[in-house]
Amino acid sequence: MTHTDCVFVRGLEFEGNHGYTAAERRGTRRFRVDLTIEVPLAAAAASDKIGDTVDYWKISDIVISLGTKSTYKLIEALAGSIARKIQELYPHAGVIIQLEKLAPPCPGVPAACGVRLVLPPP
Repeated sequence: MTHTDCVFVRGLEFEGNHGYTAAERRGTRRFRVDLTIEVPLAAAAASDKIGDTVDYWKISDIVISLGTKSTYKLIEALAGSIARKIQELYPHAGVIIQLEKLAPPCPGVPAACGVRLVLPPP
């Protein structure tokens, strides 16, 4: 079994104008994001320096910025944009993102629908 170090952010929420139909994009909906950033952490564990790890404040800022200041029809596209932006900041990181649309307009009234996207290190 391979163990991978990671930094994670769980339950990050924002309101955004994302949805396939124009009607969905006109109003805001709530979204929730869970992120796992796979990076070696031995250097940070030894140094106690933020430059040796992933700054989860910066990661959270990326999610909120893209989630609230842009519009996507597909949450797959939004998740991909977030993951690629994180990899621009941390080029050797693998990114796992789970993006949920809370209370989507679907039959059966699901609590959430979403995607999980895995981007290995480039």
